[in-house]
Formats: sequence, structure tokens, C-alpha cells
Amino acid sequence: MLTNLNRIAISRTDNIGDVVLALPVAGWIKKYYPNTEVIFIGRDYTRSIIESSIFVDQFVDRIELIKGKINLKLLNIDAIVFIFPDKELGFLAKKAGIPLRIGSFRKLHHLLNCTNWVNFTRRNSLLHESQLNFKLLKPLGVPTTVTKAEIPALYGMKKIIPLSDRLISLLDKEKFNLIIHPKSHGHGKEWPAYKYHELCRKLPSDKFNIIFTGTEKEKGFIEEHFNDLVQSTSNISNGAGLMNLNEFISFISMADGLLASGTGPLHVAAALGKLSVGFFPPMPPVYSQRWENLGERAFHFEKESCPQNYSCRKIKGCECVESIEVGLVAELLMRELAKG
Repeated sequence: MLTNLNRIAISRTDNIGDVVLALPVAGWIKKYYPNTEVIFIGRDYTRSIIESSIFVDQFVDRIELIKGKINLKLLNIDAIVFIFPDKELGFLAKKAGIPLRIGSFRKLHHLLNCTNWVNFTRRNSLLHESQLNFKLLKPLGVPTTVTKAEIPALYGMKKIIPLSDRLISLLDKEKFNLIIHPKSHGHGKEWPAYKYHELCRKLPSDKFNIIFTGTEKEKGFIEEHFNDLVQSTSNISNGAGLMNLNEFISFISMADGLLASGTGPLHVAAALGKLSVGFFPPMPPVYSQRWENLGERAFHFEKESCPQNYSCRKIKGCECVESIEVGLVAELLMRELAKG
């Protein structure tokens, strides 16, 4: 263990799922350095995710640092961990004189800008993405081997804003509130719309309240493929385009479960301790071994192997994901419903 680490920064400046899976690093630091303040540098886009964690003391917007609106030196950071390689931020960290700067040995710019390096590769690793993040903490003198079972307690997503009455009206406290988030921004292989459609027809309407969600851009897709369900069935609604990320986090926290491909909202639901059910292709590096949802009630579907030898790698669809049976998904949901 090191001394004089009053403020430690971690930097992960990419997408929602990546950031959710980086939150346990903050929880791990707090476990071994309980009196240290943790600063999380990220994109404004993921601010709501980061600020929801009880293990993060301060969010800092990367763009404001790059543009000079925030002076990195004035943050008095003692150590910075680059979970996501960042050439510009690495240069700023060196310029600011942060004493301990930790980055990947495999990035030339980190060799130039960091003081300590960790030599490992994500590409061919058999570890989960969240587990890999801990490898970068080695220079802090803390354990870097963390099991998947330890991850759920380290998210700390407990600072949730109250949900507005407008959005509460989409929920039914007498039923199991199931969010279906069918799109993935191209970040995952998607279960086809017709199978979600079939699943909605199969689940008992007196037991399930189903809400489709998505971004404003995805609203048209949901209307095109599921509007007939929304119009003809009282227990199905369309919530696409109605929420910002902060509201969506709160909405997931008040629902009972979520279905999605391996995308950000799936990891949010898992981190919140909700039933989360994901669909994954058996294709490295986007398979479940690397990206599965980790939570107290997390499940996923994935074929054991790909008969097409990953021929879908460069195309949108995926026969392996598309072949996941509706009946198996419905059975899982009914079993979880029975547990209460």
C-alpha cells in the first residue's frame, strides 16, 4: 500500500457499458484506500452513470480538461489510472505534474507520459472486461485479481434521482415491469425484432407490464416493429425517446427487469441489481466471456459455438443470436417472476 494518496483519478472516456464496468475500480480503490477521494474522468454523456456511484467523489468532464476550462493541476491529483488509453489526457497529466501516472505498457504515448506501466493485453484475454480493468491498479499496491462474484458489490450505483410522475405512469406496481431495449447503437449483435414480438405475445398480459425503450433515433424502429403491440395490448407501451440517461437509470431502478443485447442498458440493469437478460454471440472478443452482464440477477443467452466460423463478424446480423429460442427466454422470465 502506498501513502500520501489523497486523491486518485481514474479515466474511462468511452461508452455507457464500458463506464459501468469501470465503476468497480472505484469501489476497489475505496476498499483499500477508504479515506482517499476518487475522481472519475469521463465524457459528459456518461456523467449520470458515474455520479450515481457512492464510490466516486467527483466527476470531471474530459472535454473541459482538454479545452482548458478545468485546470488539471488545480485538482491536486496524486495518482491517475488510465483505464482507457488517452493520448491527450496523458500529456496533460504529465504537464500537471501528477506524481503517479499509470497506463498500458502497450501504448507508446503512455510510455512517454506515464510513470508506471502495466503490461497486459485485452484483445486475447479470457478475463471479463471488468476484471481486466483491475490489472491497471497494480502500481497502487492493491490486489488485481477480482472474481466475477465480487463485482456486483463494487458498482455502488445507489445515488438515484427520483423518477417523474410522467415516467412512473409507464410502470404498473401490480405487475412485473419488463423493459425491452431492442437496439444497441451497433455495439452488439441484436436479437431480431420478430422474436421480441413473439415473446411479448407469449408472456401473460396479467403478469407482465412491458415497456420498449430506446433513444430518440431508435424511436422510429420501435414504432415500425412494435406499434401494433402498443396499440392493441394494454400492457405494452413505447418509452423510446422519452428519457435522458439520468431518467433512464432511475426508470430501470424502479422496473423489475430488462432484456437487451450486450449494450450499455444491460450493464446498467445488472449494476442496479435488477433482473438483466442479455443476448450474446459466441464470438470473441464480443462474447459473454468478455462482456456478460454481471449482477445479482444477471443471465445471458449464447450459443456454445458458431457453426459459421464467425462469418457474421463484419455484418450486422448474427445467426447464432437470431437462433436463440423465444421459449427459453419466456421460461427464464416466468421462473424469475415466480421467485417474486
